[in-house]
Amino acid sequence: MTQIITHRGLDPSIPDFPFESTREAFEAHLLRGYGIEFDPQRVADGYTVLHDPTLKRITGGTDERPVRDVPLHELLTLDLHGSHLATMHDVLKLVDARSAPSMISAIHLKHSFQADTENLNALLHELHTVDSEKFILFDTTIATARYLKSQNSALHIAPSVAHPYDIARYNTVVGGTLISVDETLSHRDLFDWVWLDEWDLNDKDGNTKKLYTGETFEIFRTAGMKIALVTPELHGTSPGLLGGEAHPDAASRDTLLKRLDEIIALKPDAICTDFPDHAKDLITP
Repeated sequence: MTQIITHRGLDPSIPDFPFESTREAFEAHLLRGYGIEFDPQRVADGYTVLHDPTLKRITGGTDERPVRDVPLHELLTLDLHGSHLATMHDVLKLVDARSAPSMISAIHLKHSFQADTENLNALLHELHTVDSEKFILFDTTIATARYLKSQNSALHIAPSVAHPYDIARYNTVVGGTLISVDETLSHRDLFDWVWLDEWDLNDKDGNTKKLYTGETFEIFRTAGMKIALVTPELHGTSPGLLGGEAHPDAASRDTLLKRLDEIIALKPDAICTDFPDHAKDLITP
């Protein structure tokens, strides 16, 4: 059955849901039976979990400091509508304690994080203290995947796999972490999962395309790889979209649900979504 991973603790369908990337949001999702996707970040004296590189958006513009310059104790005491950020250590421990053995969560290694081996070593150290079977490390470069595997061959690692036209348009804004189907297969020794990332439906010369198709799935199934993917609203509604993309299948609720139904019929191993309850209803009607 397809597993549901919630996108950085969000759930816009529930009024007054805890603020994104907070311990309260992550715990609420885990207790509902969902996995979580989260972004480790280095701060002035440790590691937290937060999507944005600055505090500007989450503080409503009252604090614009880069997260890397803020002491950990300041971040942990920040009041986000009654919710609070957590350390990377605490989030990993929370997943380990609260998720079912078969549930998977996803650690997003942003390019700025994985560029520093010290960050990778800190994460590797923490993963030795939890059940690493419960985690996918995704969006890694080939070099990062090779290093992680050299330190712990049991880790589940996934590249962000995109259509060539999306790679050409958006790879610079993500630090070069998007790779093609063919490149993924050529490094099969490093990856046991793939993280499919369909940015929109546009193709060159005014044509259209889709990444989430039976053909794509068959390629990776034949290679013995598990498939995770991001649902369209992650490239249609998220704040501060990296490349100015606008996935048309996130234009309305009805359009999104129709595409979700199509995606779930392909039977991915996991999906990352802002709307876990809607996805669950489609998976287990």
